Amino acid sequence: MKKRRARALSLLEILFAIGFLTVILVAFAAVYPAAYRLNRKSAKATIAAKTASTVGAEILALPFDPPSFSSTQPNLTALAQDLNGTTAIKTFVTEQMRSTVPPGYEVRAQAIRVALYGSADPSGVTNDIGGRFAQVQVTTYYNDSNTGGAEKSVTVISGKAENRDVR
Repeated sequence: MKKRRARALSLLEILFAIGFLTVILVAFAAVYPAAYRLNRKSAKATIAAKTASTVGAEILALPFDPPSFSSTQPNLTALAQDLNGTTAIKTFVTEQMRSTVPPGYEVRAQAIRVALYGSADPSGVTNDIGGRFAQVQVTTYYNDSNTGGAEKSVTVISGKAENRDVR
């Protein structure tokens, strides 16, 4: 009876396998830094978008008109009349805003726009679009360390319709 010799990997096969694995690892190592930078960049942009969205939601929670108990309370009509962000919007951002802006991010009064569409006559009957609609645009600024500290911005636009029953 002939004895069979146990089959093993040859040195050449092992070298090919090691070479193939090396090529794959080098490819992953080349992609990893770029993927890491992209992840950090998108994380910063996401935080900026969430901040802008939070500030926009806070503005949209305001009433359309000043409340009857206090004409100094912030309202969408006063914010919409401040076209350059130097009066009502600036007061809102510096004194009345409750949203927290994370360190390294900035919400500027000049970068907030409030627009009202539709109107109501004194009898309460609405015209134009059948009611009032508020559109808020908020821009959050931040510095991106991946691009040498260049200032980046994210803008979020949101809106709400006045919810009232007109008969």
